[in-house]
Amino acid sequence: MIGRERELARFDQLLTALRAGGGRGGAVLVEGEAGIGKTTLATAVARTAQDAGFLVLRCQGFESEAATGFTGLHELLHPVLDQVDALPPRQRSALLTALGLQVGPSPDRLLIGLAVLGLLEEAAAQRPVLLQVEDAHWLDASTAGVVAFVARRLGGAPVLLVATARRDATASASASALEEVAEVLPLGPLDDDDAQRLLDSLHPLEPDLGATARRRVLDEAHGNPLALREFAAALSGGTPLTSGPLPTTRRLERAFLDALAPLPASSRTMLLLAAAGEDLLVAELLDAAAALGLDPQDLDRLGREGLVTTTGERAQLRHPLVRSAVHGAASSAERFRVHQALAAASRDPGRAAWHRAAAVPDRDEAVAAELEAAGTLAAERGARSEAAAALRRAAELTPDPSQRATRLLSAAQYLRQAGATVEAAATLDAAAALVSAPQERFQVAYLRSMLGIAAGEAPHDTGRFVQEALQLDDELAADRTTDPAQRVVVLANAAFHAANQATDATWRRAVHDRLAALDAGFPHPLQQVALAVADPLAHPRVRDGLPRLLATFADEPYMLLALGQAAERLQDLPVAQAAWSRAAEAFHRAGSPGDEGQALNGLASVRLVRGQLAEALQDAENAHRTAVDVGMAMVAASASATAARALALTGRPGEAAEALGRVRAVGAVDAVPQVPAGASWAAGLIALQERRFEDALAELLDVGTYPLFAAWSVADLAEAAAGAGAPAQALDVLERVAPAAELFGSDHLRLLVHRARALLLDPAAEEHFVAALAAAERAEAPVELARTQLAYGEWLRREQRPVDARPVLAAAVGGFERRGARSLAERAAQELRAAGGAVRVGDVRPGSGAPLTAQELQIARLAAQGMSNKEIADQLYLSHRTVGAHLYKLFPKLGITSRARLRAALADLDLLGPSAG
Repeated sequence: MIGRERELARFDQLLTALRAGGGRGGAVLVEGEAGIGKTTLATAVARTAQDAGFLVLRCQGFESEAATGFTGLHELLHPVLDQVDALPPRQRSALLTALGLQVGPSPDRLLIGLAVLGLLEEAAAQRPVLLQVEDAHWLDASTAGVVAFVARRLGGAPVLLVATARRDATASASASALEEVAEVLPLGPLDDDDAQRLLDSLHPLEPDLGATARRRVLDEAHGNPLALREFAAALSGGTPLTSGPLPTTRRLERAFLDALAPLPASSRTMLLLAAAGEDLLVAELLDAAAALGLDPQDLDRLGREGLVTTTGERAQLRHPLVRSAVHGAASSAERFRVHQALAAASRDPGRAAWHRAAAVPDRDEAVAAELEAAGTLAAERGARSEAAAALRRAAELTPDPSQRATRLLSAAQYLRQAGATVEAAATLDAAAALVSAPQERFQVAYLRSMLGIAAGEAPHDTGRFVQEALQLDDELAADRTTDPAQRVVVLANAAFHAANQATDATWRRAVHDRLAALDAGFPHPLQQVALAVADPLAHPRVRDGLPRLLATFADEPYMLLALGQAAERLQDLPVAQAAWSRAAEAFHRAGSPGDEGQALNGLASVRLVRGQLAEALQDAENAHRTAVDVGMAMVAASASATAARALALTGRPGEAAEALGRVRAVGAVDAVPQVPAGASWAAGLIALQERRFEDALAELLDVGTYPLFAAWSVADLAEAAAGAGAPAQALDVLERVAPAAELFGSDHLRLLVHRARALLLDPAAEEHFVAALAAAERAEAPVELARTQLAYGEWLRREQRPVDARPVLAAAVGGFERRGARSLAERAAQELRAAGGAVRVGDVRPGSGAPLTAQELQIARLAAQGMSNKEIADQLYLSHRTVGAHLYKLFPKLGITSRARLRAALADLDLLGPSAG
């Protein structure tokens, strides 16, 4: 290639590293204007890779509205689909369903992405793989999402992704996700010397191109290789060049049109047909041609002219600019006629619907219904972006405004599920302008609020949602035929949103009062749960019925999510943990990773409060990884805040600070007060560990924005206030929490309140320490028990009672060690030595000094239970080869060489965990 030596050298470097086994996989995005040589470069790289023994897999995006979902993915993976049986069962089923090769439940995009990654890793285990993705900006949205997901995770396999994309106004957002994870290689114009060399290679003897024309070509092409070729050909053929301030792409389109002028009308019609139907098979294209009175010779003539190439089962235009030129030059009537023929010839109902939609000049309910059906089929295969596109186009064709609004609402829901929050919001705006019925207004407000949470935006729409809910409830109440249970559902939704978002307290009170006054005719379980979440202090008796509600909601995972929140606010931590855990398991069985991530986030938080540090960290990291993969920014931020608290308590302040950085990277985290409060709590714990009491106090006072966390952190706040010499600053919070401990009969809150009082009120300190220890034993809170023992032991030593301090501090050392709180164990050991005791702080991690990561520990525990790599992969949303790589790394850390020794090694280190019991 002329003028691309630097780019080729970079690719040679990447390919050589992968071939030698010393390089990590990755992705390169080649960007540039149309005709700049992106495809030529990518093809040269693919040829080099193939010669070097790589398996080359290819796919191409097409500029077509008729997107049915995963078209590009099917093209990319077709050569390796014979290895699909190597995948874990759920991932295999998700991929085959997405590709339309089997019928199954609508698959989640995370499972599809993992399946593709696993299949590529399987192929790469035999020889390195190069993925060539042409025109990534035109990939169908579902394929583009999977390609971006895979690009993020290629580090563990010898796979190189090379994608090309236009960098101009015509490029879509499909390549934007790739830009965030790939090495971007901008491809600019050739310099004048290289442009002349290329022109020399095209016209070495200049028989038809004089010096003046040659200079004109060089000046007009501006270093664009395609323009050099086409402008030179035009001048050689006697066609004048278009001049003036037009972009190169527009002048190229004009050059292509000029070249078409000598063709007969039938060939030009065939070219328009090929441009509009590039997504169809050649056989379908010829059927459409026959319907228009054309014959195969017209397609052959285009091939001889170099305008169309038949590759495999498809006909491909010489360059995308030919397509845009031909399409733009055709009249509306010509385009309608061509699309009608393509619709009749297409064997795929989805594509047929899209072509039929392109062939109608006005609204048409029959075509709109056909598109809606196509969208439903796409959604069933997991192609939710394409489903939304079909519904939006169907709405444009829908005559009835109410039906149009319904289709737009469905499209917005699909876009929300696909993670396309900006498009979803725009679609909702269009729907909102059409709705009038209360149920529809409520749905618009609900979706707006959900989008704000998912995107991490300010909660400006939550109040609107609550207001719509109250108005809808008014209208339902006025209708005597309304089932009261329907009103419960509406108000409960509003209650949960008002309680969880940073909304004005008047909204929360309004919803609570309306819900409390509603007579549903029986103790409605959802009504009880919603009241407890809206105002737990006003409904303490609901706590007594929580175990019964846990059984009632056993098969309803969304209700279990609600129950988990209610149980936390009512301070029944065992029921809260059970609800979150069962919800996570149910969502996992249903193949709903986004919901599972939300449940794991709740589970991580309550486990952390109960002192299950290693398990909490595992759940938080799983929740964070899953939320990132499915685009749930606020869940990811909340999980990172929980992980930061766990890391702080286990004595890893550097990692805790990194986790806090992930929280603060999310915009407008105040949208969900739990997130900034959790981050402040984590920052306060880090400061406490480092004995920076004033910093800790400032952070822990900010936890008060979320009352639940303010209650659970009251003893931490007291420790910080006492250490900073400002005990009064913690008293207000303490006096708010203390009545709740007695109202709910919560031993967990009692232990925190008594420890806080002991730290703040020296004259009665011992009485409160003893009461805190008794409550901690009953509450089954091992870390808080050990922290209370440490604080009590420190107090006893300051009171010159070292003999009394020793057994208390020794118990604290053991408690911290058993739970992996290493820095706290070391601090307790120092206090014990200062009191005249002697103890060796055992390392809760392997003696090699290389601790297992949370993910490694979880994989080790599951493997110790006898689960295979594929089963573990399905459980943790990993590829099975990634699981194998983790096991390979953790064996030396545990001092073992085989899977058979895992259980014993974990048991020796007290790391087996409750999940293996």
